[in-house]
Amino acid sequence: MRRRISLLILSAALLAGCSSSGTVGAGTGAAPGNDTRSAGPAPAGGSSTASSPTPSGSVPATGGLESSVVIGTGAIPVTVYEDYRCPPCKQIHDRIQPVLDQAVAAGKVKVTYHALNLVDHGGEGKGSLAAANAASCAFKAGKFQPYHDALFAAQPDESDDAFADPATLITIAKTIPGLDSPDFETCVTTQPYAGSIKSTFAAISADPVFQGTPTILINGRKWQTPSSPDQAASSFTKALDQAG
Repeated sequence: MRRRISLLILSAALLAGCSSSGTVGAGTGAAPGNDTRSAGPAPAGGSSTASSPTPSGSVPATGGLESSVVIGTGAIPVTVYEDYRCPPCKQIHDRIQPVLDQAVAAGKVKVTYHALNLVDHGGEGKGSLAAANAASCAFKAGKFQPYHDALFAAQPDESDDAFADPATLITIAKTIPGLDSPDFETCVTTQPYAGSIKSTFAAISADPVFQGTPTILINGRKWQTPSSPDQAASSFTKALDQAG
Protein backbone atom coordinates (compact mmCIF):
# COMPACT_ATOMS: atom_id res chain seq x y z
CA MET A 1 0.00 0.00 0.00
CA ARG A 2 1.34 3.43 -0.87
CA ARG A 3 2.12 5.74 1.98
CA ARG A 4 -0.47 8.45 2.59
CA ILE A 5 0.60 11.30 4.83
CA SER A 6 -2.19 13.31 6.36
CA LEU A 7 -2.27 16.88 5.09
CA LEU A 8 -3.79 17.85 8.41
CA ILE A 9 -0.75 16.53 10.25
CA LEU A 10 1.60 18.22 7.80
CA SER A 11 0.01 21.61 8.27
CA ALA A 12 -0.48 21.31 12.02
CA ALA A 13 2.92 20.03 13.13
CA LEU A 14 6.30 20.12 11.45
CA LEU A 15 7.45 17.58 14.02
CA ALA A 16 5.96 14.99 11.68
CA GLY A 17 8.30 13.63 9.04
CA CYS A 18 8.67 10.84 6.50
CA SER A 19 9.77 7.42 7.77
CA SER A 20 10.75 4.22 6.02
CA SER A 21 8.05 2.27 7.86
CA GLY A 22 5.28 3.86 5.83
CA THR A 23 4.15 6.08 8.68
CA VAL A 24 4.65 9.66 9.75
CA GLY A 25 7.58 9.87 12.14
CA ALA A 26 9.43 12.55 14.05
CA GLY A 27 11.96 14.48 12.05
CA THR A 28 13.67 17.81 11.61
CA GLY A 29 14.88 19.57 8.56
CA ALA A 30 16.62 22.39 6.72
CA ALA A 31 17.25 23.91 3.33
CA PRO A 32 20.33 24.96 1.36
CA GLY A 33 22.11 28.25 1.32
CA ASN A 34 23.93 30.01 -1.50
CA ASP A 35 26.17 27.89 -3.71
CA THR A 36 29.43 28.92 -1.99
CA ARG A 37 30.93 25.49 -1.73
CA SER A 38 33.58 22.98 -2.68
CA ALA A 39 34.13 22.28 -6.36
CA GLY A 40 32.26 18.97 -6.31
CA PRO A 41 30.74 16.31 -4.09
CA ALA A 42 32.90 15.55 -1.09
CA PRO A 43 35.31 12.62 -1.47
CA ALA A 44 34.27 9.36 0.15
CA GLY A 45 35.57 9.14 3.68
CA GLY A 46 35.78 12.92 4.00
CA SER A 47 35.60 14.73 7.30
CA SER A 48 32.37 14.84 9.24
CA THR A 49 30.53 18.11 9.70
CA ALA A 50 28.86 16.91 12.89
CA SER A 51 31.00 16.22 15.93
CA SER A 52 28.49 14.87 18.45
CA PRO A 53 26.09 13.30 19.12
CA THR A 54 24.99 10.92 16.36
CA PRO A 55 23.90 10.76 13.57
CA SER A 56 27.28 11.66 12.08
CA GLY A 57 27.61 14.09 9.21
CA SER A 58 29.69 11.80 7.03
CA VAL A 59 28.84 8.33 5.75
CA PRO A 60 31.27 6.34 3.59
CA ALA A 61 30.12 5.29 0.15
CA THR A 62 30.09 1.62 -0.87
CA GLY A 63 30.53 2.27 -4.57
CA GLY A 64 30.44 5.00 -7.20
CA LEU A 65 30.85 8.70 -6.45
CA GLU A 66 30.22 10.34 -3.08
CA SER A 67 26.78 11.92 -3.13
CA SER A 68 27.03 14.36 -0.23
CA VAL A 69 26.94 18.05 -1.05
CA VAL A 70 28.87 20.68 0.90
CA ILE A 71 27.93 24.36 0.76
CA GLY A 72 29.54 27.24 2.63
CA THR A 73 32.76 27.69 4.56
CA GLY A 74 31.54 28.87 7.96
CA ALA A 75 32.54 27.60 11.38
CA ILE A 76 29.14 26.16 12.33
CA PRO A 77 28.54 22.71 10.80
CA VAL A 78 25.00 21.99 9.69
CA THR A 79 24.06 18.52 8.43
CA VAL A 80 20.81 17.86 6.59
CA TYR A 81 19.14 14.54 5.82
CA GLU A 82 16.24 14.95 3.40
CA ASP A 83 14.22 13.24 0.68
CA TYR A 84 12.96 15.11 -2.37
CA ARG A 85 9.72 13.10 -2.32
CA CYS A 86 9.03 13.78 1.37
CA PRO A 87 6.31 16.43 1.93
CA PRO A 88 7.60 17.53 5.38
CA CYS A 89 11.04 18.07 3.80
CA LYS A 90 9.46 20.52 1.37
CA GLN A 91 7.64 22.28 4.20
CA ILE A 92 10.88 22.76 6.13
CA HIS A 93 12.78 23.78 3.00
CA ASP A 94 10.22 26.41 2.10
CA ARG A 95 10.29 27.98 5.56
CA ILE A 96 13.98 28.13 6.46
CA GLN A 97 15.56 28.59 3.04
CA PRO A 98 16.11 32.34 3.60
CA VAL A 99 17.72 31.67 6.99
CA LEU A 100 20.35 29.36 5.53
CA ASP A 101 20.82 31.64 2.53
CA GLN A 102 21.77 34.46 4.86
CA ALA A 103 23.92 32.30 7.12
CA VAL A 104 25.95 30.92 4.21
CA ALA A 105 26.32 34.36 2.61
CA ALA A 106 27.56 35.72 5.93
CA GLY A 107 30.18 32.97 6.18
CA LYS A 108 28.56 31.59 9.32
CA VAL A 109 27.75 27.98 8.40
CA LYS A 110 29.03 25.02 6.42
CA VAL A 111 26.15 22.82 5.29
CA THR A 112 26.39 19.16 4.29
CA TYR A 113 23.37 17.70 2.53
CA HIS A 114 22.58 13.99 2.41
CA ALA A 115 19.65 13.27 0.08
CA LEU A 116 18.09 9.93 0.98
CA ASN A 117 15.92 7.40 -0.85
CA LEU A 118 13.66 6.86 2.16
CA VAL A 119 10.27 7.23 0.48
CA ASP A 120 11.29 4.69 -2.18
CA HIS A 121 11.44 1.94 0.43
CA GLY A 122 8.45 -0.31 0.94
CA GLY A 123 7.90 -0.70 -2.79
CA GLU A 124 7.09 2.96 -3.33
CA GLY A 125 9.20 3.55 -6.41
CA LYS A 126 12.61 4.89 -7.36
CA GLY A 127 12.04 8.63 -7.55
CA SER A 128 13.81 9.57 -4.32
CA LEU A 129 16.99 7.86 -5.49
CA ALA A 130 16.76 9.36 -8.97
CA ALA A 131 16.17 12.89 -7.66
CA ALA A 132 18.97 12.62 -5.11
CA ASN A 133 21.36 11.48 -7.82
CA ALA A 134 20.25 14.32 -10.10
CA ALA A 135 20.88 16.85 -7.33
CA SER A 136 24.45 15.59 -7.00
CA CYS A 137 24.79 15.87 -10.78
CA ALA A 138 23.66 19.49 -10.48
CA PHE A 139 26.21 20.07 -7.73
CA LYS A 140 28.95 18.79 -10.01
CA ALA A 141 27.75 21.32 -12.59
CA GLY A 142 27.81 24.16 -10.03
CA LYS A 143 24.01 24.49 -9.94
CA PHE A 144 23.02 22.63 -6.79
CA GLN A 145 21.11 25.37 -5.00
CA PRO A 146 18.72 26.32 -7.82
CA TYR A 147 18.15 22.68 -8.76
CA HIS A 148 17.62 21.68 -5.13
CA ASP A 149 15.00 24.42 -4.84
CA ALA A 150 13.42 23.46 -8.17
CA LEU A 151 13.07 19.81 -7.15
CA PHE A 152 11.15 20.76 -4.03
CA ALA A 153 9.06 23.25 -6.00
CA ALA A 154 8.15 20.49 -8.46
CA GLN A 155 7.59 17.83 -5.79
CA PRO A 156 4.77 15.50 -6.88
CA ASP A 157 2.26 13.90 -4.58
CA GLU A 158 4.07 11.37 -2.42
CA SER A 159 2.21 8.52 -4.13
CA ASP A 160 3.37 9.77 -7.55
CA ASP A 161 6.81 8.45 -8.55
CA ALA A 162 7.30 11.11 -11.24
CA PHE A 163 10.93 11.75 -10.28
CA ALA A 164 11.80 8.18 -11.33
CA ASP A 165 11.53 9.31 -14.96
CA PRO A 166 14.83 10.87 -16.12
CA ALA A 167 12.87 13.05 -18.53
CA THR A 168 11.12 14.72 -15.59
CA LEU A 169 14.41 15.52 -13.88
CA ILE A 170 15.93 16.81 -17.11
CA THR A 171 12.87 18.97 -17.80
CA ILE A 172 13.31 20.58 -14.37
CA ALA A 173 16.97 21.22 -15.19
CA LYS A 174 15.99 23.07 -18.35
CA THR A 175 14.41 25.77 -16.17
CA ILE A 176 17.84 26.58 -14.72
CA PRO A 177 20.19 28.51 -17.02
CA GLY A 178 23.42 26.67 -17.70
CA LEU A 179 22.49 23.37 -16.07
CA ASP A 180 21.12 21.13 -18.81
CA SER A 181 23.90 19.62 -20.91
CA PRO A 182 24.85 16.24 -22.40
CA ASP A 183 27.05 15.58 -19.36
CA PHE A 184 24.22 16.39 -16.94
CA GLU A 185 21.74 14.22 -18.82
CA THR A 186 24.20 11.31 -18.86
CA CYS A 187 24.72 11.74 -15.13
CA VAL A 188 20.97 11.68 -14.54
CA THR A 189 20.42 8.53 -16.59
CA THR A 190 23.46 6.52 -15.39
CA GLN A 191 23.09 7.45 -11.69
CA PRO A 192 26.77 7.38 -10.63
CA TYR A 193 25.81 8.58 -7.13
CA ALA A 194 23.24 5.83 -6.47
CA GLY A 195 25.62 3.60 -4.49
CA SER A 196 26.55 6.40 -2.12
CA ILE A 197 22.92 7.44 -1.63
CA LYS A 198 21.91 3.88 -0.78
CA SER A 199 24.80 3.34 1.63
CA THR A 200 24.11 6.65 3.36
CA PHE A 201 20.49 5.64 3.90
CA ALA A 202 21.49 2.20 5.19
CA ALA A 203 23.96 3.71 7.64
CA ILE A 204 21.71 6.45 8.98
CA SER A 205 18.72 4.10 9.24
CA ALA A 206 20.68 1.97 11.70
CA ASP A 207 21.13 4.96 14.02
CA PRO A 208 18.42 5.16 16.71
CA VAL A 209 18.64 8.96 16.71
CA PHE A 210 17.38 9.05 13.11
CA GLN A 211 13.59 8.79 13.02
CA GLY A 212 12.86 10.04 9.53
CA THR A 213 13.24 12.96 7.18
CA PRO A 214 13.82 15.79 7.41
CA THR A 215 16.56 15.60 10.06
CA ILE A 216 18.99 18.45 10.68
CA LEU A 217 21.98 18.71 12.97
CA ILE A 218 23.44 22.04 14.06
CA ASN A 219 26.93 21.71 15.47
CA GLY A 220 26.25 18.01 15.87
CA ARG A 221 23.01 18.44 17.78
CA LYS A 222 19.59 17.56 16.44
CA TRP A 223 17.36 20.56 15.83
CA GLN A 224 13.81 19.99 17.03
CA THR A 225 11.23 21.62 14.81
CA PRO A 226 8.50 23.66 16.51
CA SER A 227 4.89 22.52 16.54
CA SER A 228 3.79 25.54 14.49
CA PRO A 229 5.09 25.92 10.91
CA ASP A 230 5.09 29.69 11.38
CA GLN A 231 7.74 29.35 14.09
CA ALA A 232 10.19 27.28 12.03
CA ALA A 233 12.29 30.15 10.70
CA SER A 234 12.61 31.91 14.05
CA SER A 235 13.36 28.63 15.83
CA PHE A 236 16.07 27.75 13.34
CA THR A 237 17.57 31.25 13.51
CA LYS A 238 17.71 31.00 17.29
CA ALA A 239 19.40 27.59 17.10
CA LEU A 240 22.06 28.94 14.73
CA ASP A 241 22.66 31.94 17.00
CA GLN A 242 23.07 29.66 20.02
CA ALA A 243 25.53 27.48 18.10
CA GLY A 244 27.89 30.31 17.40
